[in-house]
Amino acid sequence: MHRSIPIRQVCAAALMLLAAGAHAQNTPRKSGLDDFVRMAQANPPRPAPAPSIPPIPLSAAGSRATDMWETMFGQTTLRNVTQPALYPVLPPPGQANGTALVIAPGGAFLSLSFDNEGLLVARRLAERGVTCFVLAYRLDPTPQDPAAFMQVVAKRFGGIAQHGKDSAIDTPAVAQAQDDGLAALRWVRAHAADYGIDTKRIGMVGFSAGGRVTMDVATAYDAASRPDFIGVIYGSAPKRPVPGDAPPIFLAVAADDGLRGQASIPIFEDWRAAGKSAELHVYAAGDHGFGMRRMGTTSDHWIEHFVQWMQASKLVPQ
Repeated sequence: MHRSIPIRQVCAAALMLLAAGAHAQNTPRKSGLDDFVRMAQANPPRPAPAPSIPPIPLSAAGSRATDMWETMFGQTTLRNVTQPALYPVLPPPGQANGTALVIAPGGAFLSLSFDNEGLLVARRLAERGVTCFVLAYRLDPTPQDPAAFMQVVAKRFGGIAQHGKDSAIDTPAVAQAQDDGLAALRWVRAHAADYGIDTKRIGMVGFSAGGRVTMDVATAYDAASRPDFIGVIYGSAPKRPVPGDAPPIFLAVAADDGLRGQASIPIFEDWRAAGKSAELHVYAAGDHGFGMRRMGTTSDHWIEHFVQWMQASKLVPQ
């Protein structure tokens, strides 16, 4: 019986096996990816219904018809997004505190970990009065056939293993996702009055690839799309200067993250060197992709620390 884990966690484990074998023998090995492929073939993505939340389109281009909602290892995922959209998750009636958050799930720009890094995050924060919008940003196209899709996933993560754990993904989806993130901030700010949102308390948090989207947004905004605060959970950053009015940032990562374990520290150092507010949490264990999944480590408490940081920053009430 396999544990209920997100697809990216399986990929990370496979990559660490691959890297360990190559280091031990000084020769490339495919056993890690072969194990991943066999495990994925035994647990292929299966069709799943879309969430009951009506999406808010961010563009007239593309189509909802391309969306592929699936479950794998007990998690709902989404791929082949061609029309970016927001999925609102609202606080209970009368409990909104005026703070809003755009949430960008990860998935290597091939899929979105919609439950673990999206809806579950949004629901927890909505309980604290935060008006949340889960962002379905555009992704690289993948084959509809599950087996062919898993081969694409294996190839992408295999490329990361071959070229280094912090190597960047360079595909059309990266730039498109940045545009979608900026569009999301603009939409939320333009419709703030409809949701009782303070236009000076609109933030963004992202995970893994979604963390990269968040960092892209945080270094490419205009007045209408500027996030007032950001959270980057095991994400990386583009090679860009820190903006003069960069928003405060919260960073969280696990020290044993085999994919992005070192990526948060340079972001923290750059923000601090620029005189900007930054808080970094490095948990001893939790691996890549912990999100809202219980790991039995201190990474389980990242969202509590995020809320405490927002409280200390006067973004939400105590």
